[in-house]
Amino acid sequence: MRISRRAPVGRGLVAVAVSVLLSAATLGCGATDQQTPPPSSPAGGTTTISASPAMSGTATPGSTATPSARPSSPPTSPRPDRVTQRRPGWALDRIDQRRQPLDGRYSSIGQGGGVTVYVVDGLFDVTNAEFGGRASVGLRRGTSCMLESGINHGLFVAGIVAGRHTGVAKQASVVSVGASTGCEGADESSRDKALARIVTALGWVSQHAKRPAVVNLSLNSDRPAPALEAAVERLVAGGLTVVASAGNDGGDACRRPPAGLPGVVTVAAATKNDRDAGLNHGRCVDLFAPAEGVDSVVDAELDPDRVVTSDVTATSWAAPYVSGAAALYLSVHPSASPTDVRAWLIDNSTSGALRGDLHGSPNRLLYTRGPL
Repeated sequence: MRISRRAPVGRGLVAVAVSVLLSAATLGCGATDQQTPPPSSPAGGTTTISASPAMSGTATPGSTATPSARPSSPPTSPRPDRVTQRRPGWALDRIDQRRQPLDGRYSSIGQGGGVTVYVVDGLFDVTNAEFGGRASVGLRRGTSCMLESGINHGLFVAGIVAGRHTGVAKQASVVSVGASTGCEGADESSRDKALARIVTALGWVSQHAKRPAVVNLSLNSDRPAPALEAAVERLVAGGLTVVASAGNDGGDACRRPPAGLPGVVTVAAATKNDRDAGLNHGRCVDLFAPAEGVDSVVDAELDPDRVVTSDVTATSWAAPYVSGAAALYLSVHPSASPTDVRAWLIDNSTSGALRGDLHGSPNRLLYTRGPL
């Protein structure tokens, strides 16, 4: 495929054409072969981090979601400083403010320190410098899912969670949990095997997770999956927050587990202009997150700067933004239950930000800067 490079501004970005089809009970990965025009802004260009005294974000009147029934606030840890990244990618810029236009900054209270995010996906290189030694391999099973563009699916997901320049929670620990043998095919036999690998991976997380923790599942099944449902139920019952992609086939997210399973935070895809991206939708969606033209981490062999922009939208990219936000909350409330975390993500989201037909999904967009 072709990769177009823009003149570097601080950190250079490469625009990469990527498409991700997540069905057949696992990671079904493909790619388009097209050239991406240069981004309109230096997404992730020069990154400077500055800290200021902590303060609570204030919601724009009428902009927060209608509060759901929520448990009393869990005990907190010492409150970290507010940290600001200048010139982030558009997606990080978007999730820390209620309304557009973007202000060229990404600000959060703390950076997820003390929280572990388990990325159940294809294996990836945990030594990538963008993780600064915070990534490790948990279950070394299977292989990588490499898209035709050269992007490693699991690495790109992990970079959205916790990459040094591209991550929501830049001090969270990341654990690679192998759950695939490449980008799976769609025949019946491979579906059964793929689902079995995912269930095994979730079992490993259930047994070995270091809490507080989040489990990111940027994968979907295309049929009822009792074993998967039981494995996810064990994770939630064990105190782990589970975040899942809604799926990419343009249908009902309720039919694409783990999306919509009890206790799971299900994430749909939003575009740069605050619209439903047209992927999976419906009553099982909890909220939307950025998924179009987002920045994340790649292997240095693909680009020496290790940061690229995907030009294709996928709920695989939306879910890890929410996983990173969950890590921010857990860093302040380490004893919070999955119910607490899910309630905060929903209650704190921006209501009414999305335009157009949402196909039955709630009008909620991820927001990270509200009070913790």
